[in-house]
Amino acid sequence: MATSPITDSVTRRAVLVGAAGVALVGCSNNPDASRDAPTGAAGGSGAPQRTPTSTSPVATISTAHGLATMWPNEPINIEVEHGSIGEVVVTDATGATIPGSVQDGQWRPDRGALLLGSSYHVKVSVLTAAGKPHESAEATITTVSPDLVVEADFRFADGQPVGNGMPIWVRFDMPIRDEQRAAIEKTAVVTTNPPQEGAWGWLDETTLQWRPKTYWAQGSTAHAEVNAAGLPGGDTWVLADAAADYVYGDLRVLQANIDTHTLTCLRNGEVVSILPVSMGKPGYETMTGTKLIMEKLAQVTMDSESYGVPHSSPEGYRITAYYAQRLTWSGEYFHAAPWADAAHGNSNVSHGCTGLSNANAQWLFDFTLVGDPAEFTGSTFPVQAYQTFGCWTYSWQEWQALGALI
Repeated sequence: MATSPITDSVTRRAVLVGAAGVALVGCSNNPDASRDAPTGAAGGSGAPQRTPTSTSPVATISTAHGLATMWPNEPINIEVEHGSIGEVVVTDATGATIPGSVQDGQWRPDRGALLLGSSYHVKVSVLTAAGKPHESAEATITTVSPDLVVEADFRFADGQPVGNGMPIWVRFDMPIRDEQRAAIEKTAVVTTNPPQEGAWGWLDETTLQWRPKTYWAQGSTAHAEVNAAGLPGGDTWVLADAAADYVYGDLRVLQANIDTHTLTCLRNGEVVSILPVSMGKPGYETMTGTKLIMEKLAQVTMDSESYGVPHSSPEGYRITAYYAQRLTWSGEYFHAAPWADAAHGNSNVSHGCTGLSNANAQWLFDFTLVGDPAEFTGSTFPVQAYQTFGCWTYSWQEWQALGALI
């Protein structure tokens, strides 16, 4: 845009630049600028004349998604041509100043300072190239009010102790795209006591977990935060930060040996009990690998028709099982199986569950917590991560590779 020198008494106008910003074109404030040009020597007839020139600052205010559709926590971009930024003041409808900072040509609001569906006034004090005050640039920004946003929360973080295999578990209520995960993961912080090596991993598009290299140490605590409010998530963004505290107690590990029909129960490295059990018979083999206790139910109905086997089939059943502790989504449990007492400790006769006597099943139910690890050996069918709380189905190297920041 071409300009010409004007005096201070003339009001500058802000003009719209596309949909994303406004620009203020300022001109010289020096009414005597023409006197800067030297005249020719007295009596000279052809001395050259210097044309009066002036280069005034031009400030542009913009945001990545437009001034009228600004995302929360995104920066305001301020570009000053032929000058620099002096001060940026952002105020709400009441005139209150919004806290933020200027860095690298951007004003960044403090986390959570801008509200959804709200309008704000931006005033940028502009300096000339010589560092002198110039006309301010002003704009109005409005944050969007979306129909959908991504919410993040922590699972199994209600203040009650959990088993020492339970990871720190962040759940997003809408899918996070591959290219968005690194930015979110950068905001995730874990503080453990005692200090323990660990890493974040994405199990799927809605699940981010942090697990230590080995099971949580006895008596561990952990504080976790995901400060991702305003970051892109799916077709929208993350609404708010999230934080949680985890409490771990004794380190209980259950070691199930399918071949010897035993369940060895350890607490803090010491064997507490070795229980006789019966596991999956041929065709219904119990899966090997590390599973976590997923839930504990005083009783549960187990029905073969839930996976397509009618009650009338030789392999059909509908039973009520007591002291049930789920190990897989497909239906592997620890539970009382008094009808198979004769098999406990000597043969595998179940449809995949680990059966115990009533007394042993009750003891085990009282011994464990949700999140305790159960390590199964002896079959050729490994459990997959999606079939249980699966962070321990990966080696440490495999787990680290699931992070978005590698």
